[in-house]
Amino acid sequence: MHIKINAKRIKDEKIILKLLLITRLFYHINQKYKNKFDNFLEKIFDNKIYYFYNINMEMDTFVETEVEIGNMDMNLDSVMDKVNKTEPEVLASSFLWVKEETLVLIVKAKNEQFENFYNFDICGKKMIDWVMLSTSACTQKILENENMIFEALMRYAKDYKHIAVFFSDTPLLQKSTFLEIMKYFSAKKMNFLPLQRGFIINSQYVENYQNLISTPFTTFGTDDFYIVNDAKTLSYAFKVLNKRILSFHKNQGVILFGEDTIFIEADVQIEEGVIIYPNNILKGESYIGKNVVLESGNYIADTIVCDNAIVCQSYLEKSKVPEGKTVGPFEKLINETL
Repeated sequence: MHIKINAKRIKDEKIILKLLLITRLFYHINQKYKNKFDNFLEKIFDNKIYYFYNINMEMDTFVETEVEIGNMDMNLDSVMDKVNKTEPEVLASSFLWVKEETLVLIVKAKNEQFENFYNFDICGKKMIDWVMLSTSACTQKILENENMIFEALMRYAKDYKHIAVFFSDTPLLQKSTFLEIMKYFSAKKMNFLPLQRGFIINSQYVENYQNLISTPFTTFGTDDFYIVNDAKTLSYAFKVLNKRILSFHKNQGVILFGEDTIFIEADVQIEEGVIIYPNNILKGESYIGKNVVLESGNYIADTIVCDNAIVCQSYLEKSKVPEGKTVGPFEKLINETL
C-alpha cells in the first residue's frame, strides 16, 4: 500500500500517529461504512478535512490524505476512544492479524502445453503476480513445484501461526476473497481449511498435512479459484480481469463507450472525467490525465497523455502528449514528446 500524507503545521508526533492510525483503519474498512467513517473523521479533525478517499481497494491500493491541522489537543488514547464508541465495526473489520500471523506459499503450477505458464501475461501482469497481489498483505514465499509444499510447511511452521498455500494458476483470486477466507478460518477456530485450489493450515498441524489434504473443500468466491491451464481458460481469465479493471475505472469517474472493445492493463492510471470510445488499447504504465478524450482506434503504451488532450486513431509508445494537444488521426509516436 502506498500512502501519501500532506499535512500543514504538524508539530506534534502524536498528530502524525493519529494520521497513520486513521489511514490504516480506512484501508481495512468495509465500503458500506465509508460514509459513516467519513463523518467520524470530520469529528476527529474538527471539520478540517479537505479530502480523504480510497482509489482502489482491490488492486494495488493507494490511499491519499490531505488535511490541515489547526489546534488539536487530543492524545492518541482519546482518538482510540472515539473509534471504539463511534464505529466499532471499523476495528472489527481490521485484518492486521492476518499480516502478522500468516505466511503465504505460492506454488508455480506446471503446465505440459506451455513452458513457464505461470509467467504468462494477463492484462499487464503475470499470472503468478495476480496471485501475489491478492495476498500481498502477508509475507510470501514462492515454491518451484508442488513437491516442495510439505518441506516448506515444516520449515516455516515455527515462525507463523497460519500458513496459506495457493497456486499460480488461479490469477482471479481477489484480495477481498483471501481476507474472507482468513476471517472464516479464524472465526471457526479451524486447524485446516481445504479450498478449491490450495488450503489454509494451523502451523501446529503441518505434520498431518498429507492426511488432511483429502478433506472436502469449502467454496469461496465465484471465479477466484478458476484454474487457468489452457487457451480457453486463459481467454476467460483475461475477460474477467479486464472487466474488473474497467469497472474500477468507471467507479473513479471514467466514461467508457463500447466496453467490449476497450482493453486496459492493470498498471494504467486514468484520471476522472476521461472519455474513452470503442477500440482503444491502453498498456504498460500509461497515464491519462483529466478530461482527456480518447477517440476510437488508439494503441497507447507507456505513454503520458496530459490533461484535456485528444487522441484519435493513433499509435503512441513511450511518448508524451502535452496538455490540450490534439493528436491524430493516424499519428505514430515512439519515444517522442510533442
